[in-house]
Amino acid sequence: MSNLRWKVVTVLAVTVIFAAVGIYPLIAQRYGINSPSWLLDKALKLGLDLKGGVHLVLRVQTDDALRLTTQQEMERLREALKTRNITVGNIDMPDIVHFKVDGVPPAQDAVFREVANDVSANFERSAGTNGTYTFTMRPNIQINLRDEAVVQARQTIERRVNELGVTEPSIAQQGSNGDQILVQLPGVTDVNRAKEIIRSTGLLELKIVEQGPSPTKEALLTGGQVPQGMEVVPGASGTPGDAGTAYYLVKKVAAVTGQDLRNARPSASIR
Repeated sequence: MSNLRWKVVTVLAVTVIFAAVGIYPLIAQRYGINSPSWLLDKALKLGLDLKGGVHLVLRVQTDDALRLTTQQEMERLREALKTRNITVGNIDMPDIVHFKVDGVPPAQDAVFREVANDVSANFERSAGTNGTYTFTMRPNIQINLRDEAVVQARQTIERRVNELGVTEPSIAQQGSNGDQILVQLPGVTDVNRAKEIIRSTGLLELKIVEQGPSPTKEALLTGGQVPQGMEVVPGASGTPGDAGTAYYLVKKVAAVTGQDLRNARPSASIR
């Protein structure tokens, strides 16, 4: 008789615990009950199969990271050559991991090599033939840039998903090359809004202004052309009360990019 009593007590205790942990949180969520919070935290998390939501597979365009780095290195070399008064024929970028310099004067070849070594540490320089040099991004740099691009994209998506207030989102890298990101957002009903937030891209670049503001683009041109190594960008006029668009001549190579920033914390005040 004693054993039967304990069995009955055990069954009742298990039933009460299951009802409290498994059923009550679901009923509370349905009817907007917000207490007790410690018990509501035990609610079963419904995935896409049960709750519905957004399922996205995104591919990170890692080529963009290589293209940007190659362009920055090329423009840095252009600026360094200009500073040292080394005149070359042409500097261009045939693809995302190469840039080429033509027309290096024989008398300045040694100085050119010195400048190139200081500026293009992430690129291998060809031996040079008839004043022509090709710079190739080192393989380990290519791998690192692609990996960093995917990690940064995933972290950015995670921050943006937090803006949606999604409960138990799933964000993970996948794919044979590791350049895909799987995003699952249970319970999200505004699919277009979710896509807009997740897929939008942003690139931080701080560029040095050479001239401006100017009311027209033409006023910043030289001989009807944008000066070499420069670009014209629109911006605010900077005049209080003037909401019109002004134009600035800035250096094409960014002085600082998002890749140069590791954290953003307020500094301590100095008194």
